[in-house]
Amino acid sequence: MPPTTIRFYCDICKKTVSVALPEDFCNDFKKSADKWPYPLVYPHEGHYAIVYLDEDMKERGVNVSRMVYKEK
Repeated sequence: MPPTTIRFYCDICKKTVSVALPEDFCNDFKKSADKWPYPLVYPHEGHYAIVYLDEDMKERGVNVSRMVYKEK
């Protein structure tokens, strides 16, 4: 089966982003979800997109953020 592709518009970089999600990732994602839509945090060009996906792996909302995180 081909990967599921999600697309979203990023308000920070003003681009439409496409992300291919392999079948095994989708299966694991669905198993880990405790509610729908469930957030997928996706790093993108120095910032992050939180993409809310439904049970069919369809995008149901997006938030983008410039977060700073450093491990010690």
